[in-house]
Amino acid sequence: MSYCKTSAIISAPPTLIWNTCLAPMKWQEWDHNIHQLRDVSGGCSNGTTAIFEQKDGKEFAFTLHDVEEDRCVMFSGQALGGTLKAEGKIVITPIDNFSTRIEYSFELSGTIGFLVALLRKRDVVEGTEAGLRNIVKMVEKAQESECVIMN
Repeated sequence: MSYCKTSAIISAPPTLIWNTCLAPMKWQEWDHNIHQLRDVSGGCSNGTTAIFEQKDGKEFAFTLHDVEEDRCVMFSGQALGGTLKAEGKIVITPIDNFSTRIEYSFELSGTIGFLVALLRKRDVVEGTEAGLRNIVKMVEKAQESECVIMN
């Protein structure tokens, strides 16, 4: 089993984070390993399924669960007959009126998952950290586009 958890504090409300990065179900915009999401069965809600088509050509069928709008989403899936399992969790927690903590954790398990995590632990950690950095960048960019300067 390989587990990675990272967090960041951003000056943005939970709703902006949710609506920018999670609700649109375009996770390839913040996860650099995903080429596209295919066969998405719905919005960011419990039971929604999708196929994460990775840039290396591998595909994982995922299901969303423990979804609480503006607060939390978990995704889990498996490949290779269940020998490669993956689970991710994003938790959005308001700190005060001006800042929010985003936590992103990711875990590989199963027989093959354990081997992948062992051999590519650095990639798992870097991928998780990069995903969070991209979420922060997307939210900051969304905030910039919300600002209108009046003369």
